[in-house]
Amino acid sequence: MISSVSADTVSDLQGKQDSAQKQLDNNNNQLSNEISAVNQVYQDIQQLNTEKKEMSDKITAVKQKLVTAKIEKQKRITDAKERLRELQLREGTNTTIQILENSSNLTQWLGDIIALGRLQAVYNDSLGLVKQSVNQIENDQKQLLTYQSSLNVQSRSLVSKKNQMTTSLNSLKQLVKNNQATVATLANKVAWAKESAAEEVAAKNAEQTTQANSTQATNSTSSTTASRQSEDANSNTSSTSNSSEATATTTNISTSKTLVMQSTGYSTEQSGLSAYSATGINLREHPNCIAVDPSVIPLGSIVWVSGYGVTVAGDTGGAIKGNIIDVHFATVGQANSWGRRTVTVKILS
Repeated sequence: MISSVSADTVSDLQGKQDSAQKQLDNNNNQLSNEISAVNQVYQDIQQLNTEKKEMSDKITAVKQKLVTAKIEKQKRITDAKERLRELQLREGTNTTIQILENSSNLTQWLGDIIALGRLQAVYNDSLGLVKQSVNQIENDQKQLLTYQSSLNVQSRSLVSKKNQMTTSLNSLKQLVKNNQATVATLANKVAWAKESAAEEVAAKNAEQTTQANSTQATNSTSSTTASRQSEDANSNTSSTSNSSEATATTTNISTSKTLVMQSTGYSTEQSGLSAYSATGINLREHPNCIAVDPSVIPLGSIVWVSGYGVTVAGDTGGAIKGNIIDVHFATVGQANSWGRRTVTVKILS
């Protein structure tokens, strides 16, 4: 029989289960915080992409404005040059001395000089304003391009951060999944331990009851034999025969096996398993069967398994050694529901 499961063992398993549950809760909190942080990064990236789009539109508009300003600058230069050329053609020269020589009087000379000065001033002012406008637009363009470059750096940084956080998020998800499996396993172990302890107590009580019945039957047989021997020789012979029969019955009760064993559910519906047992039972037609170690439970024995019922020991398995049995079910779902648990096994015949 397997070793007893003490209260300390159950308590220890429950302590491990509580510890694993706390760890699972902590990891779930971390996962929740990480998800919130990742969502914030996604929002930042979305906002940054909006700013980049706006910046790109501004740069496009500034470039178009710069092209227009340069065209205007060139037009004003061309117009000014054309007006100067006309004046030169009309006067024949652009020097004040030659203008004086060609003037019929002082008034005409002064008028020509003033006109030439005003034309030159207009040309200079116009060209200066255009140049200033072009320079301002070029500076604006440089600033926008610098800011766009800064946005691109921020974008790359956020994408890198998002990738790192996504990796961390996936690790936390896997950790939570592992913790959930650990908690479930420990919960099953606690249940198995409690069931094993209860069934062990029940098995001991059954064994004590069997021994008590055996002793009572033996005492009764001995008393009956002695009484009949005192009556006469014939009744003595008959008493001896009856005593032998009672002793045989007592022996069958006292020597019947009750075992506490580990069990695992299985089904021939699982991939790779034969539909026939080691003793030739068609398990698809007759699914009620267990696999045993023949050195512990002889093949063909009729047994009772707690939680499963009366069945036949009709199969074997390479991994079934000692106090271990496999309990067969018609479907994989039923086998998985059974899982692995401690059971009491009584050999009936």
